[in-house]
Amino acid sequence: MIDFKRFRKAAVYFAIASFAILLLTPRGGKFKYEFNVGKTWTENDLLAPFDFPVYKTEAELLEERKRTSEQAPSYFVMDTLQGVEQAYKLRSALAGKASGEALLKRISKPLDEIYKRGLAPSGTIPNERNRTIIILRGGLSHATLVAELFTEKSAYDRLKAAILNDSHSQELMEYADSAELNTYLVPNLSYDEDLTSTIKRNSLDAILPTEGMISEGSVIITKGETVSGETFKALSSLKREYEKNTGLSGNQFLMFAGRFFFILICMGGILALLLMFMRSMLLDGRCLVFTLSLIAIFAGIALIVLRVSPSWVYAVPFTIVPIYISSFFYSRPAIFIHFILILMTGYFTPSSFEFVFLNSVAGITAVIGFKHSYDRGQLFVTGLFIFLTYLISYSALKLLQEGSFRSFDMMYALYFVLNTFMVIVLFQFTFLFEHVFGFVSRSRLVELSDTNRRLLRELAEVAPGTAQHVMQVANLSEAVIREIGGDPLLVRAGALYHDIGKMKNPELFIENQMHGHNPHSNLAPEISAQIIIEHVTYGVELAAKHNLPEAIIDFIRTHHGRSKVFYFYSRYLDEHPEAKDDERLAQMFTYPGPNPSTKEMAVVMMADSCEAASRSLRKPDELSINTLVDKIIDTQLNEGYLKDSDVTLRDIERAKEVIKAKLRNIYHVRVEYPNR
Repeated sequence: MIDFKRFRKAAVYFAIASFAILLLTPRGGKFKYEFNVGKTWTENDLLAPFDFPVYKTEAELLEERKRTSEQAPSYFVMDTLQGVEQAYKLRSALAGKASGEALLKRISKPLDEIYKRGLAPSGTIPNERNRTIIILRGGLSHATLVAELFTEKSAYDRLKAAILNDSHSQELMEYADSAELNTYLVPNLSYDEDLTSTIKRNSLDAILPTEGMISEGSVIITKGETVSGETFKALSSLKREYEKNTGLSGNQFLMFAGRFFFILICMGGILALLLMFMRSMLLDGRCLVFTLSLIAIFAGIALIVLRVSPSWVYAVPFTIVPIYISSFFYSRPAIFIHFILILMTGYFTPSSFEFVFLNSVAGITAVIGFKHSYDRGQLFVTGLFIFLTYLISYSALKLLQEGSFRSFDMMYALYFVLNTFMVIVLFQFTFLFEHVFGFVSRSRLVELSDTNRRLLRELAEVAPGTAQHVMQVANLSEAVIREIGGDPLLVRAGALYHDIGKMKNPELFIENQMHGHNPHSNLAPEISAQIIIEHVTYGVELAAKHNLPEAIIDFIRTHHGRSKVFYFYSRYLDEHPEAKDDERLAQMFTYPGPNPSTKEMAVVMMADSCEAASRSLRKPDELSINTLVDKIIDTQLNEGYLKDSDVTLRDIERAKEVIKAKLRNIYHVRVEYPNR
């Protein structure tokens, strides 16, 4: 039975996260048909339910804006007095010269032509000679080609050519070669940047987002027809108008109720998963707040991005959510939570299937790749694999839809690059979350498992027998967890520290006793029991003093669960048979617990008990080892010490086999082959 009272706080957290997501969901309705270019329309014939415009695609609008921007004319203002002024200066300069009249006759007309057509300063006119520009002259405007304008160089060449044309005068030739002609070539066109920008902006603003209308009752697509590019555009336009109209005319209360129950079902699925298989995550407030915050934040970011620019939702780094969860907790719920998050968000995206498919496979790749994320090099390799997963999956969908790469949008490659880059950057925040929430990452677990750390070195010096014991338990536990599934790093680190409390009075624990002398022979059973039990409470205090993570301290608390110190309890009952049914007295011989709440803790409990008990075997052979392991683990199961963990009966049976095999190796037990 599930004690729902224990999970009331978790239900409140889920309600808050669900409400936060609900507030950001779009107010409009949702078009009920899924479609894409190249797919066959399997629904009934679709008729236009109302008049609606056909919207241009984003690519078409982008191309039209680009073309309009490129073709927008530049505006120049002509100074009509500049030509008159320069002609007067020329006449004044040539007056009285021997060849002045002849020179003036030759260049007056070309000079007048230059200033009438326009002389522009260098660097202000477009490079394309066929580009049209607008010249403002005396309040009037007229269009002309760039090729019709003069630059300072082309104007000089024009005047020089006019002077030298059929000229046999040495004086005219010398004048033409001099630099004096430049004196009369002063630009009379000035570029009007403000007017050009204003006209260009108005032209861009005048671009219509639509191209025609579809009348009510018109056939949009028939059953069995393949969706073409034009049909896709019509369907997309209908979807856009439908969702906008239902947002305005639909029953707002019912639409809100629909969004409410949709979010409730999605979040309820996560709650049910954790309730059935990961109750420890529900009972840990920090863990639950962190997980639900991730879901709400990334769902919220995606919903906001969808309002601004729907295609940019592919740049949202959803894969960091399962990476965080698997780094700090477990891989199984990480993938499931990621999938629910993608489903919940994907409903509101334009191409729901494409969005869910791409992010689902990328999430699986991320969890598998970051399983060894404590390796710095692996971080970037996994990032590359995430990018390739997105790219290959997107390409596969486009090939499936059209059989070619014509519809492949290169912008999506940019989205995938940004997505992967942000995943790598956000992963660096694991160190911050460790300190804020008290979590323990894989990198931290690797550090804690180093036997050269101060606390483990002290254990080896003060209690060498216990140090040997915890090493064997760590090896056994890791072997089991690799077989049944779980976190090998966490279980190894937890096993290495589970008995550090034995550093207080190490000689009172049998693995540290020398020459067969047992100090408990001179102690009352209840005193001996309290000393043995104290290694758990002292171990918790010692771990906290050395700033070990709470996840490791939990192994110290739970490795005996709520079991009894049976040896000393039996001795006490032998001496005091009347106390057999005294529950209060029995508590004196019971460990404080609690019982293991995770698979990893349960495995350490099983491995610890079996390894410790195997040391008492007089003749460790295959039969005695098998019998011992079955008896110990069956007792733990029957007494309910494993009921709060998420181990299954199948897991327990597989754990037994692994522990038996490992113990046989430790004691060098040979397999007995039958005689022929």
